[in-house]
This record gives sequence, C-alpha cells and structure tokens, in this order.
Amino acid sequence: MSRRLALLLLLLMIATGCSGGGASQAGSDGSGGSAAEDGLAGDGEERVSAPEGIDGAAGDEGQEAGGTAAGLPDIVPVSSGDRIIKDGEVSLEVAEGRFDTVFERLVVAADDLGGTVVATRTRTLREGRPAGTVTVRVPVDQYERLLVAVREYGTIRSRRITSQDVSTEYVDLQARLRQQQAQERFYLGLLERAEDVEDAIAVQQQLQGIQVEIERLRGRIQFLDDRTSYSTLTVEIFEPGAAPLVNAEGPITPSLARYWQHARAGLVRVIGTLLVAVTVLAPLWIPALIALVVWRALRRRADTLVTPSE
Repeated sequence: MSRRLALLLLLLMIATGCSGGGASQAGSDGSGGSAAEDGLAGDGEERVSAPEGIDGAAGDEGQEAGGTAAGLPDIVPVSSGDRIIKDGEVSLEVAEGRFDTVFERLVVAADDLGGTVVATRTRTLREGRPAGTVTVRVPVDQYERLLVAVREYGTIRSRRITSQDVSTEYVDLQARLRQQQAQERFYLGLLERAEDVEDAIAVQQQLQGIQVEIERLRGRIQFLDDRTSYSTLTVEIFEPGAAPLVNAEGPITPSLARYWQHARAGLVRVIGTLLVAVTVLAPLWIPALIALVVWRALRRRADTLVTPSE
C-alpha cells in the first residue's frame, strides 16, 4: 500500500506542476493594465470567459475522489463580464458659503446611490475659508450618476479617473481555485484510505499546503470582487479664493521675519546636535580628560622634585 500511495503522490505532483505552470502562464499573459483619463472610463475591453472544459475536468476529478466531497462547498463558478477597478479624483470649486452644504449633499448622494463614505477631511485655510475632501464608494453601476451629481454641485477644476482591467486575473484565479479544490478532494480520499500512520502523515502534509493555497486564492478573489463591485471617488471641495487642500499652505513669500525664523531654527538644530554628540561621547572624553589632568599633575610634581645638576 505504501508503494502504491507513493506512486500516486508522485504522479499527482507531476500533473500539478504541469497544470500549475499553465495557469501561471495564463495569468502572466493576461494581466490587466491601468489607464488614466480626464473624463469617464470607457468600457471597450473584450469580454473574458473561462476556457471550455475546465468545469468538466474538475467534476470528473471530483468523482474519482469518492463520496468524501459531499460536504464540501460547491466549486466557485466562472463569473462572466468585465472586472474593472475604477478610482477617481475630482477637484470641485463651490460658491462662497456653500462648502458645508455641498459637503453634506455629497454624503447624502453617496448614501442614496447605495454607497458609503470611507474618509473625510476638513480644515480652515487662510482668511477662514474652509476646504476638505470626501472619499466615497458606490456600486460600479452608479459611478456615472455620482460623477454627474458632483458636476452639479460646483465647478470642476480638475478630474482624474483611472481604471484597471482585472478580468483575466479573476478568471485565472477561479480556474486555479477549482484545480486546488479538486486536489483537496483527491487527497481527502487518500487520507481516508490510508492504512498506516506514515501514509496518513504524508497525505496530511500535502493537504495542508493545498488548503493554505485555497484560502489565499479565495481571499484574492474576494478582494477583487469588492474592488470591482464598488468604485471609489475622492472629491476635493474648496471655495473661490482658497487654494485646493493639497496646496493649502499657499506660496512662500520671502520676508526678513521668515529668514530670521529659519536662522533661529538652524541654530537650535546645531546646538542640539552638539549636545547630543557631547552626551554620546561622554564615556570616551571624560576618562581621557581625567587621565590628562592626572598626567599633568604628576609631571609638574616630578619637575619640582628633580634638581638640576651643576
């Protein structure tokens, strides 16, 4: 039994290496790129679907494993349709005194579209003018409506929309997940038929690695599901005369007071550096200083005791 089990494990490892190389090649050839645009992201990518025969192969392999897979979760089906990760940034100038109103309307709009606010930031600039940013996530099919709503709240000074097509990666992950699940069922069947502890331990070690890979693939698929189901938009809001939040500090105007502040700060840094150096080197220079004082005292005493010869 041990010899047959070892032969089965060897054949399965060879088959796994071949199929794993093919899946990796498919993933590297079809990695999705990213694109940036000033307007809305286009949907011109070709639709990607899973290769035919994958479901049948996984099902046949599951039948060979016996009835041990009855309680396992169903294999994840191949999802049709493009998988696009879409993010955007908009710089919005609003009418004077309308900052709070637009800020609140943007939050309400995200909620009405089935989304949520993930981050906010506000601050008061020079002359008391407010500015802030709101980052919202909405379902991907509501993203265009959100952009239209933002355009109605004020004047868009800049806009940047990026999109990344991860359709091929998503299909590849699902294919690899089905392959790993089929291997898991196979090893579970071997584990139940193992006749001694040594065989069971060998199968269990292989099974643990497969289960770890299954969890990793599931996590990546869930991440892509979330990022492609919801799109993110960061809106920067400011009133006329106020610089955008990224330039909130404004230009630096040269002045004598500013130069004096820089000089004083530089002097403080130099003094601080010297104090740190003196403190750090104290174990070295204090014994050296004591030794120098003692040596000079002994030398002076020796000079007084020695009388010149005539």
